[in-house]
Amino acid sequence: MEIPDGYIDALTDELAPFGLEFNSVTTSEDDDVTAVLFEADPESFVRAYPGLGIEESYGDGWPPACLDLWLKFDRHGDPVEAEFEVFDLLAWAASVDPGLHDRLNVMHDPSGHAVAVGEALRRVLEQESSGPDDDYLD
Repeated sequence: MEIPDGYIDALTDELAPFGLEFNSVTTSEDDDVTAVLFEADPESFVRAYPGLGIEESYGDGWPPACLDLWLKFDRHGDPVEAEFEVFDLLAWAASVDPGLHDRLNVMHDPSGHAVAVGEALRRVLEQESSGPDDDYLD
């Protein structure tokens, strides 16, 4: 799959507020999957978003060289993975917002897909930062 013109720029705009920077686009000949990689500095990220469990997920391997956001597409251009460290954005969206999941699950509109990726990441980070019981007593 060839990445549509303007898609990486749109993703860069959407992901910059989270400290994520574009790294690469690669295509695997074995499984015909195109992968887009964005990376964030681990120390800066956990300072900005404490309490997500990312640091703990690495155990003694903390800090890694970078934190990774992977977007992978099959040979038809359909998204097959959208993951940031311990968060599967496709699975999360399927369980909490089917409309957002639908936008993440297709690449008909590349700029719209980029917006959906940014929205999903923002909402996951906000939800995880606030914790599941924070609104319980309100």
